[in-house]
Amino acid sequence: MTMTDDEKITKILAAASDLFIQPGYQVTQMQTIARHAHLAVGSLYRFFSSKAALRDQLFLTTLGVSVTGTTLPLTTVDQTQLLAQTQTAYDQWQEQFQSCQRADDLDDLLTNLVTTFQRYGRYFLILEHNPTLNPALTALYRDYRQRLYQQVGEFLMRQRRTATEADGMIVVDLIFWWCAHKQYDSFEKPVGRQALPAVLIQLRTMLHRSY
Repeated sequence: MTMTDDEKITKILAAASDLFIQPGYQVTQMQTIARHAHLAVGSLYRFFSSKAALRDQLFLTTLGVSVTGTTLPLTTVDQTQLLAQTQTAYDQWQEQFQSCQRADDLDDLLTNLVTTFQRYGRYFLILEHNPTLNPALTALYRDYRQRLYQQVGEFLMRQRRTATEADGMIVVDLIFWWCAHKQYDSFEKPVGRQALPAVLIQLRTMLHRSY
């Protein structure tokens, strides 16, 4: 069955995401991305003018910006614009999370964390594995992560008097490990993806017992 251009772009972005995590952006070549996506190298350069352009478009799609239906090949993005759009996305995620905090519902909080990490986990891992790739984006992510630790810790301390802010880090990292690291950055990726629904049920049960 012949793939559409949009389907090919989606495959290329998915392949690039995996490879930018491991072995990393700097050592990943366009030929490797093409092979991983089961496409010809020429297809990549028909859609993306360079690896840097592919990287920027990957970051944009993470933010929900569609790259389909635009002039090909896609090129690099103005970094000031990319940074501003990313900051807006983080602000929206924070507002959604704060709504869960105000509702004071542990299930809502866990659902928000799982949804966020499943949707954006690969993007976060790319930044973690390539911290110098875009220092400004890495700094935004680091700030977001620290605020998340603090907010989850404060929430848990309201649920249980003996909890500390460190509990927030433990819970966030535990969920992130299963939703992101285990899915895209481990030896057992297929097992991790199959086991995730059952694991998340167990995590909810465990956290309800604790808080």
